[in-house]
Amino acid sequence: MATTLQNSAVPKRARAQKTEMDPRWAAVVKRNPGFDGLFVYAVKTTGVYCRPSCPSRPAKPEDIAFYDTCEEAGRAGFRPCKRCHPT
Repeated sequence: MATTLQNSAVPKRARAQKTEMDPRWAAVVKRNPGFDGLFVYAVKTTGVYCRPSCPSRPAKPEDIAFYDTCEEAGRAGFRPCKRCHPT
């Protein structure tokens, strides 16, 4: 099941706090390869989804959405990252 944080009715700070409280965010910040294959994260400002270990600069937490699979992220309108090739 997807956890999206793209609702514009929710203030940015509230979206950021929700993301920062999620343990998956720590994996993204640390670029932990142990979480690859367990989830992907999408960046709404770029339209890209990545593996947790992607070497790209992490986005702002308020712009992040987590998905269980690449397929879910794709159905939500995101494309795979060309750096980390999450598919």
